[in-house]
Amino acid sequence: MDIGLGTRTDQKMPIVKKRNEQTETRLLLESDEPVELPPAEIDDRDVLVQFEKFKQYVPELLEELRDGVLAEPVAVMNDGSTFAIHGDTRTFWVKLWHAAGTDLTKIDRAQIISCIPSTRGVQILVESPEE
Repeated sequence: MDIGLGTRTDQKMPIVKKRNEQTETRLLLESDEPVELPPAEIDDRDVLVQFEKFKQYVPELLEELRDGVLAEPVAVMNDGSTFAIHGDTRTFWVKLWHAAGTDLTKIDRAQIISCIPSTRGVQILVESPEE
């Protein structure tokens, strides 16, 4: 069937995949061991959140990344690219993409997967039933 543009509706249109030049210069942080991240540059707009309710905690994550921090693999994710970053009040589960050739000192993208209240340093005392 001709639709007036010299094309036929029964012909399949080719899908052209365009090469994204930016992804070649962005490296996903991956490790099965903790990674000591040096102080890094990151713009506020380069943080993505999985859920809108996490946006209010972005400044705390930015502070940690800009100061340098230990990134610990999140074992339950089992992907080697999700890390726990411990802030003063929250623990963030994040994926981080660094600019290639910057030795981890420029973060191009950070994605917050989860954000929970920090329990670091909290001690729970349980009394035995005999007491």
